[in-house]
Amino acid sequence: MNPVIPVLDLMIGQVVLAAQGDRETYRPVHSKLTQSSRPIDVAKAIFNQTGCDVLYLADIDSFNGANPNWKVYNDLLNAGFGLWIDANWVSSGQYQQIVEKIPQRERLKIILSSETIANFTDLDLLTKLIDLAITPIFSLDRKAGKLFTQPGNLADASALELIQHAFEKGVRELILLDLESVGTMAGIGNPENGLGPLIQEIKQELPEIKITSGGGVRHASDIQSLLELGCEHVLVASAIHQCKLTPDDISDLTSPRQTTQAFNP
Repeated sequence: MNPVIPVLDLMIGQVVLAAQGDRETYRPVHSKLTQSSRPIDVAKAIFNQTGCDVLYLADIDSFNGANPNWKVYNDLLNAGFGLWIDANWVSSGQYQQIVEKIPQRERLKIILSSETIANFTDLDLLTKLIDLAITPIFSLDRKAGKLFTQPGNLADASALELIQHAFEKGVRELILLDLESVGTMAGIGNPENGLGPLIQEIKQELPEIKITSGGGVRHASDIQSLLELGCEHVLVASAIHQCKLTPDDISDLTSPRQTTQAFNP
């Protein structure tokens, strides 16, 4: 599998460009790859540029109380893409509709993000997804270096404590994301002073977990730095839309584990 996971941020049926987690400023994406902001058009343009066929889809409207955008999910899956879907699965038991609403789930993973949970018991959703034969991913979201969660009893929890609870619920895939770096193309900074210590701690305590990160990626060298730090995959959006990554750039990346899958959307 490609180490690069392109990001589609979905709002009101369009792909938007996320900027530092401030959703009021999100606008339809201006991409050098396509003039369209329709999810299927953007996804195919990204594939043509990068060869990446697995996408991270953040359903922004669901975080504001809307129902999941089942149509977009199915359009992308039916086109042959793999999807990691980040939505508010906690609210109103939305996860219970996945089996009914998404017939094709072979290339589907569901993300439970820390920003949607308030208590450790909310992590029970991870086990419920596994019981439905759906692969869960836990996303540890941070803002200004602090855990980003709903008000509740997680205020004093450490990042590692929350990850360990997710692990106990069956999670083996983790996303680490600092929302303030998203959409900035400002670089990943000095990973040894930022994500590095946390990734090393996770790798030492929970070596089975596969880690994905991103935010601020400018070019291939930023991606390579995160891979060398111990990440399995890297989330990228702006650098792809600005044509800062070519298929050759991506093929030259060295990841801890790589497999290939044929795809022709």
